[in-house]
Amino acid sequence: MRRKTAKESPGFFHIKMMWSLWILLGTVLSVDGYVVPDLHKRLSHGHQLKIYLPKSAVKLEFTPAAEPLKTYLYWDRGSRATRGKVSGTGTDRSWYLDKVTYKDQGTYVQRDYWNKEISSLKVAVTTRREYTKCVVGEELHISLEGIDQADATLSFSGANANVTLVHDGAVVAQDLPDYWNRVKTLSTKISIQNVNTSDVGYYTLKDTRDRVVAIVRMELTDKHENEAGNPLMALLLLLGIPASICFCCRKRIFKNKSPDTTAIQLDNPETLHPPPGYNMPGGGVSPGPGVPGGYPQVYPPPNPGMPGQPQWTGPPPQPGYAPVMYSAPSGKEEIKIENMSPADPLLAHPPPQVPPTHL
Repeated sequence: MRRKTAKESPGFFHIKMMWSLWILLGTVLSVDGYVVPDLHKRLSHGHQLKIYLPKSAVKLEFTPAAEPLKTYLYWDRGSRATRGKVSGTGTDRSWYLDKVTYKDQGTYVQRDYWNKEISSLKVAVTTRREYTKCVVGEELHISLEGIDQADATLSFSGANANVTLVHDGAVVAQDLPDYWNRVKTLSTKISIQNVNTSDVGYYTLKDTRDRVVAIVRMELTDKHENEAGNPLMALLLLLGIPASICFCCRKRIFKNKSPDTTAIQLDNPETLHPPPGYNMPGGGVSPGPGVPGGYPQVYPPPNPGMPGQPQWTGPPPQPGYAPVMYSAPSGKEEIKIENMSPADPLLAHPPPQVPPTHL
């Protein structure tokens, strides 16, 4: 009887299984204790925020920077987003905000089916800065960039003035002579009409918490920059030049081929003659349609036994008009002629009788 080795003993298998369990447990604990690094993104006020959602993500949570103890559920798989929009499906799914504001500053966390964190993004919103040029008499537009009209406050700082034009969505510049009936507030922008030299300066837009949303610098110009330097116009020119060259070459090729066609037509030996006039006695017989030409015209001699036909004295025929042809006798008359005896005279009228001469 063979003796069992140490590797074949039951205790060895138990130890091996224990080691396998410890390795598996350590792997699970290391994965569970893995901390997802925070991603950071800085966006100007009013820009779009877009977050990619992998297949494993089932929810998106948001913790505001101003309220770190609160968490809001923005999106849950199988339901509509409470804020923002979700586009795409599968591996091409994303959640986005059209225009971020200071309220959107904070941390965005994605979680999987077991409520484990799989992604973390910290978003910071900064002041939007803009530089624009206007021609005297034009209209200056300042976008609200996502804030409500009732929360907007606009002030102006120039060389000779430092005034508030809009406060909490209401126009307060009606008492200023330079801005009377020139400032208009809309749902998405504030407009200053008929700009002039006194409007050159800085326009500062703030929200209800006195946070600077945008700073717009405006200057005057004689005319706007020429649009000829636009890349789109340059692309159109590049596409138009080859097309013009091809058109010219094609036109020249057809022009060179046209004399050969004329020469072939002139080589035709067939000569066309106009039909004879109606006032000509014994007019010729023209070939009818479909009869090949090229044969000399034959005109029958006048019959001395038949009375003369009346001549046409009307207006000349129109171009392309086919005259009425002289038709031969009917078949019945031909049969009658064939049945005539040789003794019958050939002419329709007998020759005149000559009286005998008496000597």
